Amino acid sequence: MSLNKQMILFITSMVIILLLGTFALNLNNTKNFLQDQLQSHAQDTATSLGLSLSSIEDPEDISSMETMINAVFDRGYYSQISLIDMENAPLYERKNSKSMDAVPDWFINAIELKTPEAQALVQAGWIPIGTLSVSSHAGYAYIELWKAATNLLIWFSLAAAIAILIAIYTLKVLLKPLKDMEKQAEAIVKKEYLIQENIPSTTEFKQVVAAMNGMVTKLKAVFERDANTAEKLQKMAYQDSVTGLSNRRHFEMIVDSLLDPNEDVPPGIICLIRVNELKALNDQFGYLVGDKLMKSLADEMKLQLHHEKSVFARLNGTELIAVLPGLVAQQINEPSECITQAMPKILQTLKADSASTSISLAYTDYKPGQSRGPLLGNLDFAIEQAEELGSNSAYYYNTDEDQTDSTDSWEQTLNDAIDEKRFLLFQQSAYNAKRSVHDQEIFLRLKDTDGTIRSAAYFMPAVEQFHKMAEIDQLVIDLAIEHLKTHPETPLLSINLSKAILDDDYFHKTLLATLANNAKLAHRMAFELPERLVTEQKAKTWSLISELKQFGINIGLDHFGTRLGNVRYLQDLKPDYIKLDSAFTKAIENDEQTRSYVSSLCELADSLDIEVIAMAVENEEQLKAFNEQGVNYSQGYYYGAPSTLDD
Repeated sequence: MSLNKQMILFITSMVIILLLGTFALNLNNTKNFLQDQLQSHAQDTATSLGLSLSSIEDPEDISSMETMINAVFDRGYYSQISLIDMENAPLYERKNSKSMDAVPDWFINAIELKTPEAQALVQAGWIPIGTLSVSSHAGYAYIELWKAATNLLIWFSLAAAIAILIAIYTLKVLLKPLKDMEKQAEAIVKKEYLIQENIPSTTEFKQVVAAMNGMVTKLKAVFERDANTAEKLQKMAYQDSVTGLSNRRHFEMIVDSLLDPNEDVPPGIICLIRVNELKALNDQFGYLVGDKLMKSLADEMKLQLHHEKSVFARLNGTELIAVLPGLVAQQINEPSECITQAMPKILQTLKADSASTSISLAYTDYKPGQSRGPLLGNLDFAIEQAEELGSNSAYYYNTDEDQTDSTDSWEQTLNDAIDEKRFLLFQQSAYNAKRSVHDQEIFLRLKDTDGTIRSAAYFMPAVEQFHKMAEIDQLVIDLAIEHLKTHPETPLLSINLSKAILDDDYFHKTLLATLANNAKLAHRMAFELPERLVTEQKAKTWSLISELKQFGINIGLDHFGTRLGNVRYLQDLKPDYIKLDSAFTKAIENDEQTRSYVSSLCELADSLDIEVIAMAVENEEQLKAFNEQGVNYSQGYYYGAPSTLDD
């Protein structure tokens, strides 16, 4: 029971006890007064009536006496009047048999009023002729006592109600700081830092609020320190200070993860921009202009080649590079021309159009399974070809001579696979040090017509090309729900949601309706969203996450940590877990800066009660390195390749 309720109960009890005591005392005083009145009334009547009877001239005139007694008795205030002679023989007697209908029996039984009897001597001259006895009737006293009791009860009840209401309001006002402190404590549990601006006037509350505000300020400072440390380490390890893009180390980490054949990543395009005669520009106009050129060129590259999964980096002083997963050469032909055409405009803006500086742009295909060295070698060859074409030229190096246009066949293949239900769910679990399962991440596989199982990298580019991501996502969710219905022992199933959930209103509504129809299974599911999507489209994604949490869905952030920027948003978003990008796994063993950055992320996540999961772990050394930095769970081929969900 809350303190407010306890105090209200205590005050109410005291008020009721006080009023009941006052009520009982007043009622008792009224009873005693009426009892005395009955006694006095009986005695006065006996005395006066006795004198009247003594004044009758003829003592034998009983009829006159009866008349006088009847006149007094008929007033109704007496229960009995009797006249007896000196030998105790009754001369005349009257009794009142009237009942007290106006007073409840329980009240009469609860309060006893004695019926007083008074006597007077009746005489003729000096000779006694009889004794007169008068008994008052208690009914009228009970009626008066009952009226007094009901009136007292009404007024005391009204007074008690008013007093209790005043007490409740007063306590509400006085204890409001306590309620605010309760909210503040709850906010601390949720890793929110709420400061009370209104300081209460009560000394004790003022001291407690000051202490709470001090503690919250300290906790907030610790969180800010951890966030600043993470951002500083991130910039030092992975960010180019001039362009704001990833540096070469970060680029190599990401490319290695994209080329890993064990990862479910599609092939794509890699594009290199080389600035020619940059040294001459620096010598002529200064290094500040050279830096502005690289920054402007980087911004133009990001503008023209922006894609949901694109990665941009600066390899060295003169080279910028873009990795575009899931894209093909035809999709960047036009953007690459726009970049080369923008170079003269950039120089003109910098008032350096007289410089001989130009760019060469080259791009080529890549696919999982390639090595980074040969891939960069292909880019070097392509950039030389671009340079031979002249200033501000672009060149595409096609390394896949067997590439054919199979658009129609791919669309038909996807439609057939969906109609024939040839999509299968595979899973890979995340484990902690005790081999307890955190979740089973869902992977979609395609069973080809010849029985071959194809990974997502095989068909996902076609899915994106034909805008079937929403349909595929809904298919995965439906298959997962069907599995949960028949396998109640299944651990948490995590499902990756694509950008289609934000762009397709029908899919959005369908997803929410599906969850509403399967509300009992929702707590056994988790939805993962790429960190980049959460930060770049905050309004839509955060609203979606709020809707999903209402169903008890767990929320995870995928590919976490490679996006350059602050991570303070975690405090407001509060996902249940984050999955580090697999790019960290290749570098965690030997790169001290990567280890420091991962450690800072773990400290930050731990302060917010967010689980951290390392991805693509393949050996004991990687697992040990992640555990040393504070990672809670790990997932990857170290524990085994993805297997069918039913297995």
